[in-house]
Amino acid sequence: MTNVSVTIAGIRISFLTNHPTDRKCLEEILLYHFDRNEVSPRHDVVVMSAKEKFCFSENMPLIWIGVINQNVPIRWYNSTDQEENIITIANDIFIKHFPKRKLTLCYLTETKSRFFKSHRPLLTNYIFFLLHSILSMYGKYCLHASCASQNGQSYLFLGNSGEGKTTMSTILGKAGFEYMGDDLVFISQNENGEVVIDAFLSKIKLLNAKLNTKDAIDVIKKNNFKYAYRNKLGAIIKLQRTYANKESVLIPASESESFAWLMNSGNNIKIQYHQQHWMNICEKASLLPSYTLEFADKEHFNPDILKTILKNEF
Repeated sequence: MTNVSVTIAGIRISFLTNHPTDRKCLEEILLYHFDRNEVSPRHDVVVMSAKEKFCFSENMPLIWIGVINQNVPIRWYNSTDQEENIITIANDIFIKHFPKRKLTLCYLTETKSRFFKSHRPLLTNYIFFLLHSILSMYGKYCLHASCASQNGQSYLFLGNSGEGKTTMSTILGKAGFEYMGDDLVFISQNENGEVVIDAFLSKIKLLNAKLNTKDAIDVIKKNNFKYAYRNKLGAIIKLQRTYANKESVLIPASESESFAWLMNSGNNIKIQYHQQHWMNICEKASLLPSYTLEFADKEHFNPDILKTILKNEF
């Protein structure tokens, strides 16, 4: 089996797989998380093919049922002794988490066509859920957000799809800020109790108007961006598109608003470990400066508007 290791949010995840496409997928998606010389807790993930449909005891308590990737059914079960958790995705992916052993087993149902070609689910079908659930074991929680940092402070941008998260992180990267991701980041507390943001650096998907498709672009390499893996959280900003005028406007937000934004931005919070710890982190983060940014014409956006938020820090 091939061993592929990546470090995300301070956790070293080692994938052991016997399928050549898995390594290619990991290299494509997690390029900037390879080969980092960082002393980190280690979690092992073993990916293997299953020749038959999986089955397990019907007595296991069903904890949550829902969907991922918009329409793919998922079920989460706990064993009666709490030593393992079992997740099924559609009818062909079977995941076993062993938190105390720092181990995850992934069984992928493999089928063969009439031409004897072997098929099994691609890693891209479940990699983000897998990372999300594993890292939550270690108190690292996934947010649907973009992030940029400057002078050791990170700006966390929240908002629905289409509100400008990718656009904002790209604008700030070109303005000299450190790029920390355009769609997913991880929030946690460090050893000093400070709320920190860990980057998730991957290619972004941009619309190709000519082909009406989304192309994967390495914006870091393309624009020679500076980037950072971790920084202290300095401010929370909810993006809100507006076309009323060209000037963008910052509107102070309350702690309760900020807390609600964070909770709503948590990806699949029902499928994560230590939910109370997650809520405590969100509560502490909501005490930081928080704003709604009415984001207008990107051509006229002045990044200096953000410096006023943390002017006492610079």
